[in-house]
Amino acid sequence: MTSFPGRGPPASRPPGIDSDKCDMRALAKAGGEFLEAGNGVRVGGWRVETKTTPILGKERLDALEASLGTSHLPEMVFGSRLDLTHEASGTTIHFNAECALREWLEEGLPPLKVAAAAVWARGHERRFGGGMPGARSAADRFAVEKTEKKKKPIPGGAAWDEREDAEAYDWTFTTPYRGSLMTRADGGAPSASGWTPTELRVDRGMLMERDPILFFDELTLYESELDDNGEMSVTLKVRVMPKCWYVLLRHWMRVDGVLLRLRETRLFHKMVGAEGAAGAAGTAVVVVRESARREETFEGLRARGAPCEPGQYPNAEEAASVLLAAGGPVAMEHHALTL
Repeated sequence: MTSFPGRGPPASRPPGIDSDKCDMRALAKAGGEFLEAGNGVRVGGWRVETKTTPILGKERLDALEASLGTSHLPEMVFGSRLDLTHEASGTTIHFNAECALREWLEEGLPPLKVAAAAVWARGHERRFGGGMPGARSAADRFAVEKTEKKKKPIPGGAAWDEREDAEAYDWTFTTPYRGSLMTRADGGAPSASGWTPTELRVDRGMLMERDPILFFDELTLYESELDDNGEMSVTLKVRVMPKCWYVLLRHWMRVDGVLLRLRETRLFHKMVGAEGAAGAAGTAVVVVRESARREETFEGLRARGAPCEPGQYPNAEEAASVLLAAGGPVAMEHHALTL
């Protein structure tokens, strides 16, 4: 299952609510309510809230660059966010572009060495200015001095020229981000603590049930066309039903003719009262997190007879389906958050 199989937002549009993403009657039956702003719901002890914004303007981009310590950002960055707050404990699972980009910097993947990379880096620098991404906190090994160098033309051919002075950073903006955890105890600061390895799994059977959708939204955190060399995006989907809520965070990257990369994080929680759910008196509330990483070269896909043309991977949704069907390597992790 790559997304929300066979599901989408309900067709009805409640009056006075800026959404066609909800079912007011089912929400009331579940004992929930809409937030006053119409951008989320409160149900089952959780407050689920989204914010969708246009692409950030210059002033906010400048502030983001200052906060991150880098002058390199994707072409389109949004101020959109998702918050899932467990009201009894005050714990919030939070998603936004700044946290995702901060983890991109901290992971510091080496630049993808294709000839197109140097072209992309120079084009990006012409539009957004020079400078190397800064490192934050403990990521000292990724710190580099800001330099101005004379660029050399790329010789003909598709191979990377080691003499080429391309910007030494991950220009695909690949992030290991899986959301931020904030609690009352740490003052609301993002934290990775609290997640522990688990044998629990996302209940796909429950997700396939034809229950009404109490709330649904789709968000984009950031995206880029990599200067026409491919596509990259970080997106979110959230769905709340009477028995559970479900989040899909997806980083998707395609460098045409070179590499596909897909990182998916799924979060799942059974509501109080759902079969097999925790949350009754004296029991814990549990959120399950499933992480999957897939990475394929077009050469490797071709060698084993899998679809190997860029046009066969036009977007994240279709790429996820094709890569799953192709049966390539995947790295999986499962964690649980107990509240």
